[in-house]
Amino acid sequence: MPSELLDDYQVQNNLYEHQSSFGIRALLILMAALIGGIGCAQWVRGIRIDTYVGSMQAPKTIITAKNDAVIQDIHVDEGQTVSSGEIIVTLFDQSLNKNWKTKQQELVALEAELKQSKAKSEVELALRNKEIESEVFNAKLKSSQYLKEQYIHQITNLAWQDFIQDYNSISSNGSDEEVFRSLVYESRLPDENRITAMLRQESARNSAEVFAARVKLCEEQMAELKSIQKKLPKQIRLAMGVEVIMNRLDQVKSELKQLESQREGLQLKAGRYGMVGNFEHEIGDPIQKGAPIVELFDKEHPYLIVEVPSRKISLFDVGTEVKIAFSGNTKGKGIVRKISEQAIQKPGLSETMILVSVEPAGRLWPDLPIGTTVDISLEK
Repeated sequence: MPSELLDDYQVQNNLYEHQSSFGIRALLILMAALIGGIGCAQWVRGIRIDTYVGSMQAPKTIITAKNDAVIQDIHVDEGQTVSSGEIIVTLFDQSLNKNWKTKQQELVALEAELKQSKAKSEVELALRNKEIESEVFNAKLKSSQYLKEQYIHQITNLAWQDFIQDYNSISSNGSDEEVFRSLVYESRLPDENRITAMLRQESARNSAEVFAARVKLCEEQMAELKSIQKKLPKQIRLAMGVEVIMNRLDQVKSELKQLESQREGLQLKAGRYGMVGNFEHEIGDPIQKGAPIVELFDKEHPYLIVEVPSRKISLFDVGTEVKIAFSGNTKGKGIVRKISEQAIQKPGLSETMILVSVEPAGRLWPDLPIGTTVDISLEK
């Protein structure tokens, strides 16, 4: 019996030792696997390439409505390449069109009124000129008659003066006043013929002066008539309202020019070369002033906008080269040109993002639609 107990004790002891050895081996295996996994993870992490998502962009020009209107026509297709000055969209402004038509009608009416007023002015001017020319002619006729009488009396005066000079008792060199004084104060009495001659000479001289004054009055009258005739066209135009109508016409033309400029502004044109993007509206849609209609992209100067987690932004610097994986497994390169100074919060993400601008480096990038996403990587 003691021998049987001894055998059981030995069996149990051997079993316990076997179990202890198995546990130690399992523990050692687990520890080795853990250490290997950590090392493998560190090794994989050391050679891993961080990938970021970028969006294909290009410099763009936004075509916006300059006033409230309705899209009347779209002249280009989405994706079409247009040149500077090419018409993209035509808008229709009902209020502007109504004002333009009203001003057109007002312009036509004023032009007709001006034409009629000018015609009346020309008729009135012709009549007044005829009257003035008649008065001038009469003044010239009177002046010539008065001048003729003046010359006759001057000649008569000279004739009587020569007749009187034949009398030696009176000096021919004396003036008329001296001659008359000699008759009155001197003791010598002239004969009847000499007195008659002196009276007739004085009468002729006075008549010549009277007709000379009348000639001068006629000349002044003619000068006044010519002055009136010179001012007459302007006075008649004012009286007929020509100047007022012309001022109104100039104002309407100026307003119509402004309206036509606004109408031309309804034709939205490309300000530069580019590719037409997606239209935000269709023909017939009402649109408010300043609302965007379509974007024009300059695809000859593409760039990428990359969203980089703010905790990884230290990996990027201006001038850093990156690798780009385009659609279709096409490879390319780029260089960081700009890093945003402010982070943005994307919906659904706890970490903020910083926008990084990447421009082409090396060979040309493939022609891809605007907004296409690509993979950006920095190899460590």
